[in-house]
Amino acid sequence: MRAVFRLKLCLLAIALFAGFSAATSAQETGEPQQAAPVNPPALPENHLPGTSSPAAALQAAAPADVQECLQETGDYVTRGRAVFYVIGITNSCAARLRCEIFANVTGVKGTSLDHTVMILGPAGSGAAAKKSYDMRVKAAGGIAQVSRDCKML
Repeated sequence: MRAVFRLKLCLLAIALFAGFSAATSAQETGEPQQAAPVNPPALPENHLPGTSSPAAALQAAAPADVQECLQETGDYVTRGRAVFYVIGITNSCAARLRCEIFANVTGVKGTSLDHTVMILGPAGSGAAAKKSYDMRVKAAGGIAQVSRDCKML
């Protein structure tokens, strides 16, 4: 029984070695093949029904990006024993903006999540163009992640 097992094992090893040596010799004797360049297929110029052409969409988006109108600041402030993360936003465009602010501040004492809505006046309106929001946090320092979703009114 052991002899049969050893014989099968030897035949398997010989077959694997023969296949490996044949593959290696085929690679050494063959000419190197060059891969043909692949050209991606051209995209069709068809537009979905009810949508405008991409050129018209670019022209419509060209007037002004809302995010370019905003300057944002953020800093930790301590008042007594309370710690706040103050988010300040200033509008520099001539249009009123409605901004929804989402904040996540992670520090050594835990995470603070909050959101608010700010209505910013046009740039020439003085104090109405500048708003700030005081978010209570658990400790000064850490990582503050703030995102905003602003739309022109």
